Amino acid sequence: MQKILFPTDYSAASNAALRYAVSLARQSDALLLVVHVVAPSLPPAGTAAPPDDHMAEEEAALLTLLTTVIAAHDKRVLHEFRSVHGDPAKEIVRLAEHEHVDLIVMSSAGRTGLRRMLMGSVAEAVVRLAPCPVISLKEPVEAKAARRLAKAAARGSRPTAANEPIEFEDPATVLAEAGGSSALTLLNFGVNARATDIHLYPVENAIDVRMRIDGRLEHFCRLPLDVGHPLVVQLKVLAEVDISDPFHPQEARVPLGDSFAGIEVRMTSVPVLGGESVALRLLKREHLLRPLDSLGLTVAARGRLQEMLRRGGGEGVVLVTGPAGSGKTTTAYSMVHTLDDGHRNIVTVEDPPEYCVPSYRQLTTNPRHQITMTSGLRTLLRMDPDVVLVGEIRDAETAEIAMRAASSGKFVITTLHTRDVASTITALRDLHIDNRSLGGNLTGIVSQRLVRRLCTACRQEVPLDAATAQAFTDEELEPPANVFKAVGCPQCRQSGYYERIGVFEVALPSREVREAIERGTAEEELRDLLRSCGTSSLRADALAKVYDGITTLDEVNSMIWGRLPGDA
Repeated sequence: MQKILFPTDYSAASNAALRYAVSLARQSDALLLVVHVVAPSLPPAGTAAPPDDHMAEEEAALLTLLTTVIAAHDKRVLHEFRSVHGDPAKEIVRLAEHEHVDLIVMSSAGRTGLRRMLMGSVAEAVVRLAPCPVISLKEPVEAKAARRLAKAAARGSRPTAANEPIEFEDPATVLAEAGGSSALTLLNFGVNARATDIHLYPVENAIDVRMRIDGRLEHFCRLPLDVGHPLVVQLKVLAEVDISDPFHPQEARVPLGDSFAGIEVRMTSVPVLGGESVALRLLKREHLLRPLDSLGLTVAARGRLQEMLRRGGGEGVVLVTGPAGSGKTTTAYSMVHTLDDGHRNIVTVEDPPEYCVPSYRQLTTNPRHQITMTSGLRTLLRMDPDVVLVGEIRDAETAEIAMRAASSGKFVITTLHTRDVASTITALRDLHIDNRSLGGNLTGIVSQRLVRRLCTACRQEVPLDAATAQAFTDEELEPPANVFKAVGCPQCRQSGYYERIGVFEVALPSREVREAIERGTAEEELRDLLRSCGTSSLRADALAKVYDGITTLDEVNSMIWGRLPGDA
């Protein structure tokens, strides 16, 4: 059995770190050793050594907290409590060696100021001497900010409104001060900023940190090498990858504690010129398993999509298409979630799975063990599935198997990189899918993009000029008298936008469209036929959202191919 050692000093920071240690022990089915090292000659700065009865009270309080944290979950954690005497760092290292501990989790809140300069930090000494990896956690940034606000209030400073954002120090300074918990602090920054991706890459004598927020990559901070390199190592330790090998690409999930509930992090590290670059994908479960009416579909488009699922509940193929980062996986999972009534066997094959959904049978590709998208799909089809989610069609063989599965009575939902619905037919033909198979098995196609929503707190209404109004007329939409433009405020971080919404083209092939596909009708003719059958284009849906004040013409121009009349 694996063992995790958690030294405690009864401080608030130590108690907060205990929750993280418990979560790690629970995830890995490890034994948690909680130890307090009594050092009578080294009482906390400015205090006398606590009497024995006071020490007993603190031990009792810690045991109560430990029991409470463990009892808060269904899955119990094996744990032991020990109290030893001696030098804290030496005793922690000695116990780790004697008990063959696999990981040490500890708080770095301890000696400060002159005491730290003269004697060093216990956490630093343990990191240097320990026979196993060490995770050193500091007080959370929010708790530190709350304590500062409390002190300011005690001094009579202006109170902070409940909805007023708390101003933290420079992010680089916070990460430098976080020490052994800088990786978790960075992830916490990303979650609070609504980032979907965090990028760390080497520049001259530093490491730059960028975050992708609402689809746009923004500079976050620049870290000196003595802060950035340990941060990268911490991330790799959390992801349980080989920290001694910076010369090969590595991918892994980063397991997080209860403080990051509902969030999964996927890490990719690659060697680049100047060092190692790390990309972190932050995935929120609430953003994946979403109801269809929260995606941005119009009433008509949602009706076609629901009819598509009703028709295909038994068999057929539904394709969700668009470029990378257009929300295809979210839409695909929302469709599967709608079909998940407890009576269907749902299986998925992805590279890698975006989230772990307990009610699905999820297979991830693994080239080392000859599990590819194609071989994985073949295997899953022998598991008596009702609904099959294929992460992406990347080659002709996968496309052919998906079509065969549909023709054999399975309902297949998958994604493909194409421009719109009509070009999807061309892409499938390029993958050598027969026109008759396309016409017979295709239940529906959803093409989509993501556009940024206007921030409702600062958007500004402006008149619509005549040249731009023609764009609405071309799509048979009534031009509005006014549209909104982005301005910027503290709530949206001066961007003028807050979150994103989908723009869709949903095609439910009619008999006429199916016959045209089987005849091998060209892409442009198919596009015209789809319009005549009532399928709204991506451009029309985007302009409808401009009309409703949801987004702007500038955003439409940047996300939908082609330019609107009146653009320079």
